[in-house]
Amino acid sequence: RAPAAARAAEGEEAPVTADEIRAHIDPIRDRFAEERSLVLPALKFAQTEKGWLSGEDIAAVAEAVNLTTADVESVASFYDRLYLRPTGTRVVSVCVTLSCMLRGSDELMAALCEAEGLGPHGGTAGDGAVTIQEAQCLGYCDRAPCVQVDAEETRGPLSPDDAAPLLEELRAAARPERLWR
Repeated sequence: RAPAAARAAEGEEAPVTADEIRAHIDPIRDRFAEERSLVLPALKFAQTEKGWLSGEDIAAVAEAVNLTTADVESVASFYDRLYLRPTGTRVVSVCVTLSCMLRGSDELMAALCEAEGLGPHGGTAGDGAVTIQEAQCLGYCDRAPCVQVDAEETRGPLSPDDAAPLLEELRAAARPERLWR
């Protein structure tokens, strides 16, 4: 069977295997005092292939870190950057906390959602290219309102007029090789 990255490049959404996860976490295992501490890096790795975690991915992580699927799912469901349902190829997180809200994040969120034909609280575009979601403080208060793209790049200040060009840029960009979020 081809590695998960190759399967994802071919458009397959096959789950990662426990062996693939072990290959990722074994080199960092000595940095963690307890085996259960490996669950977060294992989940993050499992999500990189297709951008979200299926039940099969959760089970593979559980096997790789010697925990129950319930333990792993409880961790995955706690963190807002671990997704338990499909997301877009690109994820745009709009800060909605006080500094950003006072500087126009509600209007920015509305413009992004309108441009993608989504409801006021975001979601995933019909073509699966972009997910827009609300996020708590992104630590960019001096550049409010801001967004974070794929949990990697924070941009701001942005106005509603920046929404359509941002989305066009993300749609035109190549799919990231791995979906680190």
